[in-house]
Amino acid sequence: MDLQIPIINMVLSLSGAIDLIDRSLTNHHKRVTYIAFSIAKQLNFSDRELKDIVLASLLHDCGAVNVSERNSLFEFDYGNSSIQRHSHGYKGWFILSDSEELKAAAEIIKFHHVFWEEQDEGYLHTDEIPIASHVLHLADRIDILINRNKEILDQRKFILNQVERCKGTMFMPEVVEAFEALAPKPYFWFDIVNPYIDELIKNEMSSYLVTLNNKNLLEFANVAHRIIDFRSKFTATHSIGVATSASSLASKLGFSKEDCELMHCAGLMHDLGKLAISERILEKPGPLDKHEYNIIKTHTYHTYRIIDSIPGLGKVRNWAAFHHEKLDGSGYPFRLKADELDLGSRILAISDMFTALTEERPYRRALSVNAAIDIIMNTKGLDPDVKDCLYKNLEEINEIRRVSQENIFLSCHEVLNSQYDFAYSQLKLSGQIK
Repeated sequence: MDLQIPIINMVLSLSGAIDLIDRSLTNHHKRVTYIAFSIAKQLNFSDRELKDIVLASLLHDCGAVNVSERNSLFEFDYGNSSIQRHSHGYKGWFILSDSEELKAAAEIIKFHHVFWEEQDEGYLHTDEIPIASHVLHLADRIDILINRNKEILDQRKFILNQVERCKGTMFMPEVVEAFEALAPKPYFWFDIVNPYIDELIKNEMSSYLVTLNNKNLLEFANVAHRIIDFRSKFTATHSIGVATSASSLASKLGFSKEDCELMHCAGLMHDLGKLAISERILEKPGPLDKHEYNIIKTHTYHTYRIIDSIPGLGKVRNWAAFHHEKLDGSGYPFRLKADELDLGSRILAISDMFTALTEERPYRRALSVNAAIDIIMNTKGLDPDVKDCLYKNLEEINEIRRVSQENIFLSCHEVLNSQYDFAYSQLKLSGQIK
């Protein structure tokens, strides 16, 4: 697989998924991106620096995917402690830092809520806060100040006054001055609220191509699974369990090495659409009512649309999004039948079910492996050959699943505990807190 795909398509798709968490803030990441890019250009950032701040801006809140974590972020002056303010930046850095293409963006995100006046206090373990972090911080606060129900030019004076009031304390003076140079220009404000803002961003980034091979895709898929799974302790290792089970089954059923890798990526991304589902439903301790179940059904639809926005990933899109379809046409969201479901989609459906049954959920305890396979073997609408393959290789595949989930938990347990605890532990390790 060797396609030239703009990295912006990959990151825009993930940014759009994060925005599904709170519909009242639709396009927040994209609006912040445009503001940050405009300020950075005013400051004469290099092409490479512009690319990195765009990627960082599009994903800047990837470490705050719980509503409880996000609420204070959308108050101009936050209203919480400095550790809590910085915590989702640390979490975002952790989520992105293993991706080669997003490493620089991760460093920008890590410090994007550091006040200008804090950088000399030794609060954070770094010699220098990137200027791009200060740009992103200001851009984020500007968008927070915009009232979506009022005409944008009428708000310029208020926003400018609020920003200038914090010049030299919350915000870096040079960054504020760059914003002051842009603020009198009406087009700047019209672009921020432009309904076609995706195209604006794509146009600015069109020259930055990344070769999408399996390694790049796996890095992107790993970022996606961390964002999805870190929302809840009940699903913290779910996607990796599905991915390893599915790729193992695919190998047993004769898939090529490349397709097994694509299957692993599909497993990591299969629940992207759950970012659109409220935590109240995802963590409900009892059975879902009809209304709630209808909402749950939308998650595979959103997964399909999110991945569909990345050219060249049709196979991964289908395998990831069709995991609740059934051979008899009774599944969702597309009501596909056997002749419309390829073997990859059938493998992922069984892998998702197997992994979910062996995990703890808010409404039940984890089932034993034997109980899980018994349910799967007796469930209609699943592929009999895939069921038989899982049954015959149950011990091996279950061990692969178990080890992969355990490894993820051990490597991520601090960030999974709580956002606040993760930031606190990082500061303690750095020696800033005794």
